Amino acid sequence: MRSVEITFLGTGTTIPTIKRRHPAVHLRYHSRNDYSILFDCGEGTQTQLQKARINFMSIDYIFISHWHADHWIGLFGLLTSMAFEGRKKEITIVAPKAKKIGPELLKFFHLPFKTKFVDCLEGTVFDGDEFSVEAMKGKHTTENFAYRFQEREKLKLDKKKIKKLKLNWKDCREIKDKGKIKKDGKTINLRDVSYTVPGKKVVYSGDTQYLKKMEKFAKDSVLIHECTYFSRDDLKDKYHSTLEDVLNLRKFAKKVYLTHISRKYTSQKELEKKIKDYKNVVLAKDLKRVKV
Repeated sequence: MRSVEITFLGTGTTIPTIKRRHPAVHLRYHSRNDYSILFDCGEGTQTQLQKARINFMSIDYIFISHWHADHWIGLFGLLTSMAFEGRKKEITIVAPKAKKIGPELLKFFHLPFKTKFVDCLEGTVFDGDEFSVEAMKGKHTTENFAYRFQEREKLKLDKKKIKKLKLNWKDCREIKDKGKIKKDGKTINLRDVSYTVPGKKVVYSGDTQYLKKMEKFAKDSVLIHECTYFSRDDLKDKYHSTLEDVLNLRKFAKKVYLTHISRKYTSQKELEKKIKDYKNVVLAKDLKRVKV
């Protein structure tokens, strides 16, 4: 059975607090295989992974939204710990200008495993058998990308159609394996007895001002969006999003999780009061785990 599980490792901003650490989100995707994916890797991410009881050695893909230190500086500790634990398997790191910046950052490290750096550009940045990841350029003080995890759609057999055509379990197995079968002199194709189940989507925004194109990018997804400020008065000239901005996206996404919360807001309860009337909007907090 396929499943997507999200763990918020860090939901804070540039200066972390006791309750909100630097940005990092872990996504576990279980299908035919098990995938462990990290979006951003702020300071202390490896400690948060241990608190969440997530095996950091299982991580094979890391997607960095941008090169501000609070979003990537945890890479040093995480990769070094992987080396100490004897990792041999390759790890993929996707980020803006990754092929140039990544090797420069790690030039003093002698890792016993290969690090594959992939430059992030708008469009598909990872295309696997069971899921893909697409990127959308945001608007921040430096180049920033939002990422969309997209599970492949799945064909499921229609029980009513199967019964009507009098197919047995062997017939069903053959039609799933081969795409068609011969039955009583007729060819029955898989599409004749199946329907499509859309894949699940998860979007992670990184740091960005509100952009209208996010409406389409995040449509029908679980959206993890930065909400640095809860008042437009606090925003000033900073390239971030406010609660008012992110609430516009709740009409397009299935669910919205607010993260990257400024340290000036110290009361979780006060912030939750501000969103209590919006059923599909949730205030994320460190180590919160949700199933999609």
